[in-house]
Amino acid sequence: MTAELELLKSQDKKIMQLKGVEALLSWDQETILPEKANDYRSEQMGLISSIIQEEATKDNLRNAVEVLSGDDSLSLEDKALVRYYNRFFQGEANLPVSLVKQEGELLGKSHQAWVKARQNDDFAAFAPYLSALIELAKKKAKIIAPEKNSYDALLDLYEEGLNQEMLDPLFDDLKRSTHELMDKIKSAKVNDEFLFKPYDEKALHSFSLELNKKMGFDYLRGYVALSAHPFTTSIGPDDVRITTRYTDPSLFDPISSIVHETGHALYDSHASLNPAIRGTSIGQGVSMGIHESQSRFWENMMGRSYAYWQSMYPSLQECIPHLRDVSLEDFYKAINKVNPSAIRVNADEVTYNLHIILRYEMEKLLFNGEYNINELPQKWNELSKQIIRYEVKNDSEGILQDVHWAGGLFGYFPTYSLGNLYSATFRKKMIEDFGGEDNLNAILKSGSWCEITKWQNENIWKYGGIYTPSQLVERVSGKSLDADAFKVYLIEKYTRIYNL
Repeated sequence: MTAELELLKSQDKKIMQLKGVEALLSWDQETILPEKANDYRSEQMGLISSIIQEEATKDNLRNAVEVLSGDDSLSLEDKALVRYYNRFFQGEANLPVSLVKQEGELLGKSHQAWVKARQNDDFAAFAPYLSALIELAKKKAKIIAPEKNSYDALLDLYEEGLNQEMLDPLFDDLKRSTHELMDKIKSAKVNDEFLFKPYDEKALHSFSLELNKKMGFDYLRGYVALSAHPFTTSIGPDDVRITTRYTDPSLFDPISSIVHETGHALYDSHASLNPAIRGTSIGQGVSMGIHESQSRFWENMMGRSYAYWQSMYPSLQECIPHLRDVSLEDFYKAINKVNPSAIRVNADEVTYNLHIILRYEMEKLLFNGEYNINELPQKWNELSKQIIRYEVKNDSEGILQDVHWAGGLFGYFPTYSLGNLYSATFRKKMIEDFGGEDNLNAILKSGSWCEITKWQNENIWKYGGIYTPSQLVERVSGKSLDADAFKVYLIEKYTRIYNL
């Protein structure tokens, strides 16, 4: 090993350890932190963010990456690590430590402000924080990629190569095809009232953990807690944390939530089992879009399938007694009911992408044009009626529903829709490899899903960040990303459900 490669790996290990500390501080803040401790926690998060930036931008690390760039003798994994840092030095490494520290402190305060504003349906209380975060994001974008449109620079942070030129036609196509499918479905009547009856929260949590374990979540390497907004984070190679919640109206929402987050957790935990990338910056999911493909695959393509519930419905009926009078067929239709609604995380498969398109249009407004912070809720409500076909009742179910902007994650939302498209592409190839959809359904019906996770590990998880998102998709499917597989999947599934 050359001195430069040894330095790169040593410094990367230190940076990942510091990021783990930062993730732990954040996880604690969103789960059990006392309210009065938040200001000091914000200072701690600002400090750790600045330390990470200092370590990641040291001249000796930059020089080592420059020396190693283009070295064909490096292993595939080492080349990927060099590529990762080259991308970093071309962008985020240029952020001043003072700005990173400022952002860390602001994020700590803005999260607490968002929680209170959402609880009180009070956008005005959050507006100053949102305005400050937007201006800070614009500064970051200009430093990271001065030659790019600000919003394009932010989009690229979460999905390499992503920009508005690519997303605009893709989202126009998705919106058009989604509205067409909604028009065909809208007259169908589906009873889902039984999903909204009171239930025993502890019993449902026990069932949710059962699903979590059956998917392969390792409790020796992970933990499940409650938070205001479900999320997954990695503290270290053997420490992946999940959160869920039981505050949504439907009993199915917590189920889909934990299945979704477990999909994320399995990706990171399996990537870190590859000894060649364990504990490194590439020993985790390669991008947010690919990450979302794994969570959306389990939440929807598996977790809302008939075969999945052939296996699991009897256990759910034991936990939720009033479901014993509901047939599997009626339950299956209810969890797949298409109905324009307010909350993104609870949206059905058909309308989900419309929620992302709404947020995408809002973010383009924030970064490409002039805006009045106090008029944002009204604009959100207008777009909701136009795009989702839902009339928003208040700001808590509208502009305040997501934690992402409070976390400074502008440009992140489109990766959710990319996840849907990626997942359909991966599902199509999985079905081919299994010899047909009937064989995939037989595995789901059996209640033993290790063949599915084995396929995911062999094709996606174990590679972590070795390949770029586009390279990984082409390796698995043999083609570049498009919406075709996803549109076919939706049409075939909902044509069967609604007898269209």
